[in-house]
Amino acid sequence: MKIVKVLNNNAVVCMDDDGREKIATGRGLAFGKKAGQELDSSKVSKLFVLNNQETNSRLLKFVEEIPVERFLLAERIIEITKQSCKKELDDSLYITLTDHLNAAFERYENHINVTNPLTGAIQSFYPEEFQLGTKAVQIIKQETGVEFSIDEAAFITMHFVTSELGRNTPEFNTVLTFVNDISCIAAEYLQNEVDESSSSWQRFLTHLSFFAHRIMTGKERPDKNVLLYDPVSRAFPDACKCVDQICDYILQKYAYTVEADEKTYLMIHVNRLQLEFGIKESVK
Repeated sequence: MKIVKVLNNNAVVCMDDDGREKIATGRGLAFGKKAGQELDSSKVSKLFVLNNQETNSRLLKFVEEIPVERFLLAERIIEITKQSCKKELDDSLYITLTDHLNAAFERYENHINVTNPLTGAIQSFYPEEFQLGTKAVQIIKQETGVEFSIDEAAFITMHFVTSELGRNTPEFNTVLTFVNDISCIAAEYLQNEVDESSSSWQRFLTHLSFFAHRIMTGKERPDKNVLLYDPVSRAFPDACKCVDQICDYILQKYAYTVEADEKTYLMIHVNRLQLEFGIKESVK
C-alpha cells in the first residue's frame, strides 16, 4: 500500500491495490515517511475503511487532531461492543465516541467533574447498552489507569444507543429528558428520598417512557378507560394533585394535553410510590 497522506507519526492515509483509501495506524509507522512512499505493513496495527465517505473524511480530521492513543482506545471499545451488541452500530460511532473520549480525558486532566442527570433513566431504559457503557469504563481503566464514574458510563451508553437509532437520535434524547423531568417532579412532590432500584419506581419510569413515545408519535393508548378517572381521583387525592402538577408541566413544555385515561394510570403509579415509601401525610 502506498501512502497518500501522513496524518501524524502514528497514522497515515493509504491506498490499497484496488484504489480504496484507508486509515492505517501504528506506533511510529509514519515517522520520516512522505506521500507516495510504500507503507511498511509490519508496523501497521490497525486498518480502517468506513462505508460512508462523509464519515471517512470526518474520521481523517479527527485522527489528525487528537492523540492517536485515544482514537485507538475508542476503536478498541467499539470492537468489543460490537461483539456483544445485538443491534448494528453506525460507523459514525467512530467519530462521536472518539470525540467524546478526547473531551472526557481533557476534563479529567483539568479536574472538571461533569454529572449526567439522565444516568438513572439511561440505566433503567437501556440496561443492555448500559452494561456495555460500564464495560467501556472498565476498559478505559485497564488501558489508561483513569477511573471514570457511572455518569461517564451513562454518557458512553448514550453514544451506543444513538448509534443504534441512527436518525431517531432526537427521539432518544427527548424521551430521556421527558422521563427525567417528570420523575423529578414526582420525587419532589412525594417529599421523600426515592429508592431508584425499587420495582414501583422502575415501573413508573417504564410507564413514562412509553408515554413519551406516544406523545411524540401521536399514538393513543390502546386500552382507554375514561370511566376510572373519577373514582381513582377521589380515592387517591394526593396522587391526583401530583399528577395535575405533572400534566401542567407537560402542557407548558410540550403543548400536549394529557387525557383522563392517562391521568388515571399516572395516579395509580404515584399512589403506589406513596405506599411503598411510607408517605402518610397529605402533601400541601
